[in-house]
This record gives sequence, C-alpha cells and structure tokens, in this order.
Amino acid sequence: MFPPVRTIEAVTAIAATPRKVWDVLTDFPKYPLWTTYIQRLEGRPVVGSRLKVVLGPPGRRPYVVHAPVLEATPGARLAWAAVIPGAGWLPRAIYTGVHEFVLSAVADGGTRLTHREHFGGLLARLVKEGPRGADEGFTAFNQALKARAESLPTGRR
Repeated sequence: MFPPVRTIEAVTAIAATPRKVWDVLTDFPKYPLWTTYIQRLEGRPVVGSRLKVVLGPPGRRPYVVHAPVLEATPGARLAWAAVIPGAGWLPRAIYTGVHEFVLSAVADGGTRLTHREHFGGLLARLVKEGPRGADEGFTAFNQALKARAESLPTGRR
C-alpha cells in the first residue's frame, strides 16, 4: 500500500459501550434500517474476506466498492481497502483508499468513534479534496450509528 496523501475523518462520542457499537457496526443486513450513507454492505467482517459496499454520498449517485477486509478486531477496529479495479501494482499507484472505524472506550463507559479514510496514489495527489460528499457522509453515518447504538436495549442490534 502506498502512503496516504490525505485523510477525511469524523469523530463522534457515543453513549454506548464499544462492544455494543461494534455489534451495530457489523450487523450489515440492518444498515438500510438506520443509515443512508452506506446504503448496503454485503460480506462478513473477517480479515481477508471481501465486502461489497454501496455508498450514497450526499449530492452523488450511489456507487459500489469491492473491498478486502484488512482488520476486524471486535469492539476496536474495522478496516477495508479499495482500489481502482484492475490487476497488478499500477492501479494501486493511481488511487487507493483505506476506510476504517476505530472504537475507543472512554471513562464514562461510552465510545469514541473515529471514522476515517486515508487516500493515496497519484490521483489523490492531483485532487484537492476527497470524494465529493464524503465529509458530510461520514458525519451523517456517525450520527446515525450513534442514534442506533444509543436507542437499542443491551443485547439488541
């Protein structure tokens, strides 16, 4: 993976344990019930598996990303990678993205959710910003995840 050129990040405090936030975050079939930014997510949160992610950034048509899971540490971190489709090293040299959710426990028993994407490659150097609507989409996703995790009784997703 090439070093990141830019990063988009949204941080949200959630009044729920990291485990509960993780349970909501990884219950992919229920995404349509609570978020519009990641409209659909298919696959399993297991390192090496592939996800099909349908993103719907504000102001843009939805698009699909196929991404291998890089890390899936329950209650702590979920990360996947996306590259321009193709074979070999050249596509990664043009554009890469590493999308991650980091869940950190806080003193009051809640969670600090850090949702970010690191962009790298030649295209990322030429574009002054990340994908249009990503900032707003990350914030909207975090707020929707917060509302879902805080509203569900313990043990429910």
